[in-house]
Parts: sequence; C-alpha cells; structure tokens
Amino acid sequence: MRAILIPLLLAFSSCTAVPQAIPLPGTGATRGPFIPRDEFPVPPNVERLIGPEDCRGSTLAAVSADIPDYPVRAWSLGRQGWVVVRFDVEANGDVDNVRIARAVPDGPFNRESRQTVRAWQFRPLDAGVDRLDNCVVMFEFRAGEVALR
Repeated sequence: MRAILIPLLLAFSSCTAVPQAIPLPGTGATRGPFIPRDEFPVPPNVERLIGPEDCRGSTLAAVSADIPDYPVRAWSLGRQGWVVVRFDVEANGDVDNVRIARAVPDGPFNRESRQTVRAWQFRPLDAGVDRLDNCVVMFEFRAGEVALR
C-alpha cells in the first residue's frame, strides 16, 4: 500500500502551481511572487477630486505616457495602495508642476508615480491655450500590478 501511495502523492504534488520569478525592469534581476501583507485601501472617487476648472480648455492626447513600475521595496513588503497625482500641461505638451495630491499609504508609491508623470508627453494644446492646470491621474498599486484609473 505504501509503495502505491508515495508515487501517487509525488505525482499530485507536481501539479501545484509554482509562482514564477518576475523580472525587474532594466536590471536583469528577478523578484519572487507578490505576497500581499495588507488590504488594498479603498480608493477615492477620482471624479470628485476634479474641480470645475481643472484641466479644461483643450483635449489631452498622450504621445508618451508610461505606467509606473511597482517599487521594489513595496513589492518585497507586500504593500498595496493608490496615488493621486496632479500636474499641469504646457502649450507644447510638456508636463510641469507634478505633485502628489493624495496617497494611501503615504510614501511607498509617491516617488515612482511622480517620476513617471514627469516623463509624460502630450500633443501640443489647441491654439490659444497656454496651459492646462490641475490635471488628475490616479495609479492603483494592487497585488503586484499597477493600473491607471
């Protein structure tokens, strides 16, 4: 009976999914699977954060708008959260005055979010529009992935 049970258990144990290592962007190194150590905080209603005059006067069309990488330290600590970023867009499409409006938790995702938005580029604004003020974007850092909201 033991002779049958042991090979059977070994066969079934090989069926379980083994988390794969995730490559770290630009480093060639890898990191293990994301293991959440806290709950994802309830995100705000982004529509309510936008005032009647915020980011009005021209249509924004992204030429280059990457999503931030999940920060290595936040990944290794299993942190989850969201960041609301405000920024202005100049007439030529450059991003200016990038700032963190709200973040939960405050800190682990701020730098990556700010740097990513600073690198964004938009098509030039409509004729006669000098700049768009207080544009808003929110990033969700959840379960090892980043989403734009």
